[in-house]
Amino acid sequence: MMMRIVQRWLLPSPLNNNEGALRAHILHYILLFLFLAPPLHIVFIYFQKPSNLNAALTLAVSSEIINIGLFLLARKGYIRVVSIFLVGVLWLYTALAAYLDLGQYDVIFALGNAIIASIFFLTIFGLQLLSSKTARRALDRTQASRDQYRSLLENLPVTAYISEIENSGALTYVSPQVADLFGYTQDEFLNDSHLWKKILHPDDRERILYQNNASDVTQGARECEYKLIAKNNQVVWVNDQAALIKSGNGVPLYWLGVWTDITGLKRAALEQENSIVAATSRAVQLQTAAEVARISSSMLDPEELLTTAVTLIREHFNYYYVGIFLLDNDNSHIILQAGTGQAGEQMIKEKYQLEAVSSSMVGWSVVHQKARIALDVGADAVHFKNPLLPLTRSEIALPLISRGETLGAMTIQSEFSSAFSDADVIALQAMADQIANAIAAAQLLSERSDLIGELERRNAELERFAYTVSHDLKSPLVTIRGYIGFLQEDVNKNDIPRFTKDLSRIASAADTMQNLLNDLLELSRIGRVAHPFEDIPFNQIIHDTLELLAGSFDQTNINVVVQDNLPIIHGDRIRLLEVTQNLLSNAVKFMGDQPAPRIEIGCDERIKDGLATFFIRDNGVGIDPQYHEKIFGLFNRLAPEIEGTGVGLPLVRRIVEVHGGEVWLDSGLGRGSIFFFSLPTAISNNDRAID
Repeated sequence: MMMRIVQRWLLPSPLNNNEGALRAHILHYILLFLFLAPPLHIVFIYFQKPSNLNAALTLAVSSEIINIGLFLLARKGYIRVVSIFLVGVLWLYTALAAYLDLGQYDVIFALGNAIIASIFFLTIFGLQLLSSKTARRALDRTQASRDQYRSLLENLPVTAYISEIENSGALTYVSPQVADLFGYTQDEFLNDSHLWKKILHPDDRERILYQNNASDVTQGARECEYKLIAKNNQVVWVNDQAALIKSGNGVPLYWLGVWTDITGLKRAALEQENSIVAATSRAVQLQTAAEVARISSSMLDPEELLTTAVTLIREHFNYYYVGIFLLDNDNSHIILQAGTGQAGEQMIKEKYQLEAVSSSMVGWSVVHQKARIALDVGADAVHFKNPLLPLTRSEIALPLISRGETLGAMTIQSEFSSAFSDADVIALQAMADQIANAIAAAQLLSERSDLIGELERRNAELERFAYTVSHDLKSPLVTIRGYIGFLQEDVNKNDIPRFTKDLSRIASAADTMQNLLNDLLELSRIGRVAHPFEDIPFNQIIHDTLELLAGSFDQTNINVVVQDNLPIIHGDRIRLLEVTQNLLSNAVKFMGDQPAPRIEIGCDERIKDGLATFFIRDNGVGIDPQYHEKIFGLFNRLAPEIEGTGVGLPLVRRIVEVHGGEVWLDSGLGRGSIFFFSLPTAISNNDRAID
């Protein structure tokens, strides 16, 4: 700090290229020289005339005070006044000094000495004027050079500037081209020397200010690129190159730098980068599309196909989540079939589904058969906020359409807003179409396999049917044929009582055959002759069945318990009555000698895949597990002594299967039986499905 103060007072003010400034420089150095004269004079008096030392000290102090005053006036700019006073002070000081040196008695010699000194200082004054004129001519040449230099700077295709070292990069000069670069005029920059800092882009402000401070310390040339905000709020990229200008003795003076507009280069580089990114993205899209096409044509298992497809799309595009929903059988809900990550696994496990309505992205896409994009999910009215996917910022839902039929939708979600470009949408929709066609093909193949399996089962059943019919119908035919021979004998013997008895047996065998044929005809009709499906409360089906079997229940004194609020089912009322009638009849027939006979009718609270599971439980004799499957075979009867044809349970199975359900048994000897069967529920029950 002390060194700076000393330099400030000992060094002249900056030269402003005019005559007054040059005179000030010359006067500054003369005054500095005169500060040394009094001390030298005191030394001289001390050795030559010690008796005059006090007077010399008084003269020296007075002279130094006058010199300080003149020095301050010169720093204030009063150059002419200081020059005039300086000559007078020099003459007076020299005269007094001569008088003190020679003594007051040699006045003439002192006056002569003073005259000589006056001539000397007049000569100095003349030399000063001469130097001033010479300096003025040099100054003019310097000004011309500076004008040429300024003209050169102000006509370069860059913006030049000069900034201070000590004042945090304050600008002291900037070329007029700055107006074309930033929209701010030269005067605006010079009036606010820190304006360039104020328009620094926020992304670069901290970095550039730090680099500027560091370069002030290292004093090395600097070069950097950064952004500034122009007056019209446009971003301008500049390349800043600056060098530290030093004096002849190596003292740092200021920074001289240039701003070069590189906005065009940066935009070109950004466009090139975007082109590379677009090309890379396109390559990824093509590669993913090719792989999706490959798996679509090679994978026949729908579950494996969908799982592989969502994984490919998520990994190749680096998305947050990808999932595929398919419509259920009645097109009321869309059920998640495949999803990526832990969230996908959890939702698959929970049978995650949404209503096929416009209240969600995928629902909207299914209903309108169009893609829907939410570049900012917070601003989209139909985006469903899933707590398992909290980082979603943008989403696209794409319909899965094959041959004009909507099968479901694919959802793709990203952690970034505005993550989907037009090219992405086109590519992803193409992949969605491929997946939809593959799903349709897999479904057709599955249906074909099911049909083939059904045909094989029907053929096997037909073979068993033919064997059973030929076997079971053969018995009454043999009976009839045998008793016809007995009738002939009875007629020949005129044995009327025996004739009547044999004729009754023939009629009984014919009735048995008729019952078998009727049951077989009824069994064959199932699946071919059907009544219209309707929504029916299952409690009503049970009520009607109990009315039909009221006589049997009254005779056996069986306690029948029916669960309240059974679901509404969708099916053929007549056929479903046959199911419950056969199952309840069997429960009554095989109750045994149970002292407290009981039958329970109810339903599992859970509804799975649109099917409700009902049960009929009894506490009768039960069925050995080895016969659980056999009893559903045609004409298979475990107790021949009990009335029946053995067609009832096969009839139950066929009716339930035609309705899309299944029937099974849980039973054991001595512990009763539970017959389970599943039936489709009405649409009004779908809200009981697991969300």
